[in-house]
Formats: sequence, C-alpha cells, structure tokens
Amino acid sequence: MKKTIIITTGLYPSEGIFSLIKYISVALISNKDFHKKYNLKILLFNENLTKKVKKIIYNLYLTIKNIFLIEKNRIHKFTYSAKKFTNDNYNLSKYIEFFINEDDYNKFDPHLIFPMQINTKKDILSVGYIYDLQHKDLPYLFDKKEIKKRNNLFRKILNDNQRVIVNSKFVKNGLIKKYKANSKKIIQLPFIPYIFDNIRFSTKNIEKKYDVSNNYFIISNNFWKHKNHETAFKAFKIFLLKHPSFQLICTGNPYDSRFPNYFKNLSKKYSDLIKKNRIKILNSIPRSDQLNLMKGAKAVVQPTLYEGGPGGFSSYEALSIGKKLLISNIPINKEIKSPNVHFFNPNSPTELSKLFSKVINIKKNSKKNIFYKKISKKNKKIFGKFLLKMIDLV
Repeated sequence: MKKTIIITTGLYPSEGIFSLIKYISVALISNKDFHKKYNLKILLFNENLTKKVKKIIYNLYLTIKNIFLIEKNRIHKFTYSAKKFTNDNYNLSKYIEFFINEDDYNKFDPHLIFPMQINTKKDILSVGYIYDLQHKDLPYLFDKKEIKKRNNLFRKILNDNQRVIVNSKFVKNGLIKKYKANSKKIIQLPFIPYIFDNIRFSTKNIEKKYDVSNNYFIISNNFWKHKNHETAFKAFKIFLLKHPSFQLICTGNPYDSRFPNYFKNLSKKYSDLIKKNRIKILNSIPRSDQLNLMKGAKAVVQPTLYEGGPGGFSSYEALSIGKKLLISNIPINKEIKSPNVHFFNPNSPTELSKLFSKVINIKKNSKKNIFYKKISKKNKKIFGKFLLKMIDLV
C-alpha cells in the first residue's frame, strides 16, 4: 500500500514558501519511482475571513508597537491566495487540498509532512524548514524581542523534526555553529535551477504592456533595505552617462514595514531618473509577466546583502531561463556555479556599472537557449531523485 506524503505551505505562508512548494512538487511528480511508492498531497493554507480579521488586528498591534516603542516588527500581508496558486498551477491541481488548521493534516493519514516548522504531531514523521539566519547575521534589522522569538522557533524546529531542510551550505554551517545543530540532521537542498512554471514566453507583448524599451536590466526583489537597491541605482546612474537609452526595471513590493520610509527616501533621491523613465518601478506584477520581462532583459541584477538561499529565487529564475546574472559576491551567492554569473562587490556601484557595460557587449547565442532548456529538464530529474532519496531516508 502506498504511503501519503504531504507537502505543506504551513500556516500564513510567504510568497517565497509558495515558490519553494512549487519547486519541490513539480520535481517530485516528474519522478516515476516516487509514484510507485507514494501518494502526494499538496496542502495550501486557505486564509479565510476570520483569519484575515485576526491578522488585521495583529498588524494594528504591531504597527502601534513600531511607532510608540520604536520596534521593527514586520507587518504581515494577506497570504497569497491558495485558489490563485491552484489556478496558476493546473499541473499540480489534482494533488492540491486546502486547509485552515494543522489538525486537517490528520484526515490524509500522512507518512511524512514537509516542509514543517513546529511539528505538533509527534506520531508523524516530519522534515522542518529554516529559511535563513538573518536575525543572527544582521541583528540591526530586528529588535530584541523578535530575535528571541526567532531563536526559540528555530530551536524548536531543530528539536521537533526528524530532519531539517535549508537552502544553502551557508545556512547549514550557521545552524551547526550558532545552534550546535547535528550536521546529519540538516539537509541542504542543492541549487539546481529548472523551469517549473508553465509559461508561454512572449517578451514583445510584455514589454509593450509595461512600456519597456528593448534595452533594459531588471531587479526582481521586494524593496527591503537588505536587498540593496541603492547600490544598483547608483551603478545604473553611472552607466547611463555612456548608455542613456537603457532602463532599469524593478518589480516587487515597495514597502518595508521595518523601515517604512526606505522606499520613499530612495524614490526621492532618484526621482529624476524615475521621472525620465530610466528607472521604472512596476511594484508587484503577475509572475508570468515578471518572468517574461526577465527573459527580455539584458541581465538580471541581484545586489542583495543577505539571502537564505544562493541569490534568492530571482537568481534561480534567471539562471533557469538562461539569463545572465549580475550578483553580489556575498559568501552565500558564491555557492552558485554557472558561466552566466558575474559577481560584484555589493558596496561598489562603480564595479557594478562596469558589469552593465560588459554584458551588453556579449552577443546573444540562440543555441544557448536550447541548451538551457535541456539543462532545465535534466536538473528537474536530478532534483526529483534527490527529494525521493531524502523521503526514503527520513
């Protein structure tokens, strides 16, 4: 009899968790050996009206604390719609179920649940997930209460699950060093980019839709302070002196609840370039549009100061569709091995501006696009085998 594996978003998931769920699920269902042994259920948290009201009240409480107690609590958005995720990923729809509380897991009689945070079901095998150690490495972004809360949560994740997955060697080493974690318990997911979206690429239509020129670079990050947009903006300003026709396109949420004035101040500082449409801020846009804009860009830019996985998902996406990636040379990003990667010092706009000039002179190779499609298929198979082996070993 086949055993049931649950892949879950957990409660109140971020958009990053939904991307991780898709990345894992698509690779698993492509593996024939997995289907011989297991049934798959993908459980998506469905944020109903009651939970939305509770979140509004909680966010109001956090906002008051941020203002009057000068804390840095992150304000939580409404969860990415489970229904929208299902509609956008019809290839996964037959495996998807919605849930409201973690007690709902029981009705599927699961053999294993992942990626979990706190496992309250001691009789069920589970694999936890720790996304990053930002509170340890960049403590100035957090207040003391939030640091204590995250420390307690991560210790519980390490204690309550049979295994814990992380996105990088950097985070794995951090857990071993800073939490005295057992290295055998931590599973590092390999950085294996593959195309897991069912998207028809049509860059000309998308460029017309967003009034984007043929010559542009793109940053696909939320405007959080540690994403370091300012270095990219400074570099692009230098680059424009010799290449005035180019644009820098930015997608992502413009609000950082821990530094609410960050985007406002940044926009004011570069208002001239924004008004002239040289820097174009699109905010959050549909994922299919974002990937099409990436596909048409000269390169994807990732100036980040910190990530839990190499380069974050925008870097992963860039490499999966064969794009050049200009990325900060912080230790975690050095885990990326690809001829399409160009590193720069995240504190050096001059260095990045030189990379802008360098990559626009590299000629397109149509054969490379075919090559990366083949690599993508191969990577999906490799990752599917990796996940099956992990499930078998838990």
